[in-house]
Amino acid sequence: MKRIETIIFALLLTMGLWAKGQRQTVVFDVNIHCEGCITKIEKNIAFERGVKDMECNLEDKTVTIVFDPEKTDIPHLQAAFAKIGKVAKVHIDDSEAEETEQKESVDAQSGASTPN
Repeated sequence: MKRIETIIFALLLTMGLWAKGQRQTVVFDVNIHCEGCITKIEKNIAFERGVKDMECNLEDKTVTIVFDPEKTDIPHLQAAFAKIGKVAKVHIDDSEAEETEQKESVDAQSGASTPN
């Protein structure tokens, strides 16, 4: 009986630690002009509460952020960008945009209304 209790306790502890370690990733479209913009973003956004990792891409003008959802969220991250004079919009990749357009097209053809 003692062994079963120990196993159950270990499983619950592991599950609790796993849940706390969850992370989310978001990609923002940001108007990045140069390496100076990247430096400004890295010096400010990287130290926001909950940010675990960040990657700036000058060519794509995107910033990918891995964050702890228990400590921050997307609106707070967007507010942090606003503080340094940058607008951060959640990136929608081309495949997601195509799916949205196709769904809207099908809804329009069927006469279904879509919420705004």
